Amino acid sequence: MHNSQYPRVMTVAALLVALAAAVYLFQHLYVPIIAPVLEVVPPFAIALVFALLLDPIVDWLGQRHVSRGLGVAMVGLGFAIVFVLVGLLLVPRLAEQAGQLAENLPNYIKRATEAINIILASHKLLLERLHLPTTASEMASHFSTQIERAATNSLAFVASALSTVVSKLLWIIIIPLATLWLLKDLDYIKAKVVHLTPEKYKDRLMRTSAAVGGVFARYVRGMVAVAVVYSVFASIWLSTAGLDYALIIGGFSGLLYLVPYIGALTTILAAGTAALATGHSLGYTAGVTVGLAVQNFLLFDLVVAPKIVGGNVGVHPVLMLFSLALGARLFGVVGMIVAVPFAASLQVALAQYFPRILDDLRKNPPNRSK
Repeated sequence: MHNSQYPRVMTVAALLVALAAAVYLFQHLYVPIIAPVLEVVPPFAIALVFALLLDPIVDWLGQRHVSRGLGVAMVGLGFAIVFVLVGLLLVPRLAEQAGQLAENLPNYIKRATEAINIILASHKLLLERLHLPTTASEMASHFSTQIERAATNSLAFVASALSTVVSKLLWIIIIPLATLWLLKDLDYIKAKVVHLTPEKYKDRLMRTSAAVGGVFARYVRGMVAVAVVYSVFASIWLSTAGLDYALIIGGFSGLLYLVPYIGALTTILAAGTAALATGHSLGYTAGVTVGLAVQNFLLFDLVVAPKIVGGNVGVHPVLMLFSLALGARLFGVVGMIVAVPFAASLQVALAQYFPRILDDLRKNPPNRSK
């Protein structure tokens, strides 16, 4: 018994030593080497994702005797034309609504102050007993320190966000160019990776990469299509309902839909706030928000998204929430958008080595996650 356990102890000890060495090297190499690489990698990683998503279109053109180079050029030109047309059609209207929002903002603040005063006045006796402010001006004076701190933090956040956007302007050039070059040579790159892999691992690498790439690409392509349709539906519904700034809210609703749960609630809250701020009744506000809720949780979650994306991606709700939190912590909104497909891809990759992961999911499938 002692002899059979000895190799296991040595194996565990060797793994611990290797882990300690890896941590030591990571700590000493992070600042001079790893950190600069991590700062440079994101735009190229985004370009690789775009290339993988567009590769099926180029392959489809290749099946119709279009050369790879010409197919890449056609895809790039097609997307450029679409973005230009969308920009010409929507940007002026969005700019107009943004201007109206800036112009009317003081009135909205005045209305909000009046509404707060009415609410406080209706609870004046209770507030006096609790020694709390009974008007909006008293509240602003009483909580001036907290308001000032919140405003300072908000301005700092906006300044930091603007600084980050400006610093990433080079990405606008890098991402399209890198996408086109990667798309052109994608088959060549895949062949090189397989060629450099030891012979005994080639089959498993090809199976794993095909499974992971298939799940990730199908999910992202499907969700992008769903997001576009969702944005169109939301814009039409809000415009038909006569809500001010319908295009602004509807335009961003598609992007927000890519973030499970949180995005939909943000859109509904934004629409409700806009309705109240522009002087609509509570009944109108309830109708607008209920309409968006029906569109999201019934029409899209149960019908449209499963049809386009392909149903359940097999990510447990708890794992999905953990992925969202981790993605937000590491990469912000972009991290939240890609968190679920990355979690699904990782799960598929692990299933190549531990097949019972997917077997158990098929027997006891979790609730659908977007």
